[in-house]
Amino acid sequence: MAMSTHEIELVGLVAPYRGSEASPAPSPYDPDFIAQAARGYEEAGYDRVLIGQNARSADSLVTASWAAAATSRLKLMVAHRPGFIAPTMAARALATLDQFSGGRAGVHIITAFSDIETRCDGDYHTKEERYRRSNEYVRILRRMWAGGEPFDHSGEWYMCEQAGSEVHPVNGAIPVFWAGMSELAVKFGAELADVYALGPGSVAQITEQVTKVRAEAARHGRNPRMSMSMRLVIADSDEAAWERAGHLLQGVEQRQAAHGTLGRDLGKAAQDLTAKAAQADAAEADPCLWTGLTLATQGRLQVMCLVGSPETLVEALMRYRRAGIDNFLLTGFDWMADAQRFGQEIAPELRRLAWAANLQSGS
Repeated sequence: MAMSTHEIELVGLVAPYRGSEASPAPSPYDPDFIAQAARGYEEAGYDRVLIGQNARSADSLVTASWAAAATSRLKLMVAHRPGFIAPTMAARALATLDQFSGGRAGVHIITAFSDIETRCDGDYHTKEERYRRSNEYVRILRRMWAGGEPFDHSGEWYMCEQAGSEVHPVNGAIPVFWAGMSELAVKFGAELADVYALGPGSVAQITEQVTKVRAEAARHGRNPRMSMSMRLVIADSDEAAWERAGHLLQGVEQRQAAHGTLGRDLGKAAQDLTAKAAQADAAEADPCLWTGLTLATQGRLQVMCLVGSPETLVEALMRYRRAGIDNFLLTGFDWMADAQRFGQEIAPELRRLAWAANLQSGS
């Protein structure tokens, strides 16, 4: 797998909670922190932030509007679950956000984390059905954004007459992010996505996934950007970083004991993730990869981390860059303090090394 030639994009996560999984107690919902966090990521030099969504969270589009109003440059990656509002309405809402933010909107299509989650909102379709629905949904979004005369649509999932919009994206379209590694996810995502988002994994695992997506995308003459999420445990030295990792683990265990289990109990899915995490931990090629939090919570807390000094973390991230990653969703555990360190001590050198490698390869 050749190194990506795209410029690196650094992505953060805007959450409405000041505390993380390692905090002593769950944090209350805090709208003021959303604006503070968005400004913090922008000041740290991040390119974009993810506004997450699940069956219990606040509305992602409204949250994204709040984050956009608090910033001037930061781009958005708004998680959106197809099937709960009409795609024509979603297209207008996202185009409105794009206009208000000056062309900074992006949408992350979430076909759903699990059957349990979709049923919270009354959706009982199978995973296969949801992916087919998402495929048609994205096609309608793009047709709406393209403008032109009102159109009729009659498909497997949606039917509309004279659909159109008075508002369109600033640059004619909004980037579509897509996630999932099932056969259907890759089939549709490689065909549609501008950015294909992968979860955390070892370099070997990510290389395999990038290769799979790129091969499918090539069948359609496409070459999407590739994104990967990872938590970083940073300190001045490798020794101090591993000591901090130990404190984080202790904090998570104490929080579990005091407030119950963390994350979602996904049964076999969690067990499979834990097994993969254990395999990744044993990989000699990933000396700073750590899955202690995942193992400690038996997969309920899906946290895979890179641990080390800024220099060590840059070297580790460059291994993923060589695997084909160009969008890095990087978060820590002390949200703003860690974001500042990532922006100041990791991003500049990571961008410099990636630029130098592209120059050397003649890209």
